[in-house]
Amino acid sequence: MQIETQERDVVWARVDDGFYVGSRPGHFLGCIDRQDDGHFVALDTHTQPIGTFAHLADAMEAVAAAYVSGTHETATPVGDA
Repeated sequence: MQIETQERDVVWARVDDGFYVGSRPGHFLGCIDRQDDGHFVALDTHTQPIGTFAHLADAMEAVAAAYVSGTHETATPVGDA
């Protein structure tokens, strides 16, 4: 699953019902967890909350934007965790 962001190489994987993981080549960006009330909690690369969103696409955009705005400097490379 891919979404339109400023960073076009963001890939999203649904790893469980209501749980999504975002990555770029070689880097974990963060994840999104759907809550019981239907809202989506966006978490950064260190699983720190970014915000709660009514729509999945907005949560995905927030995770990608957090990475672009500087979180990527400390992003965990995939496979090195």
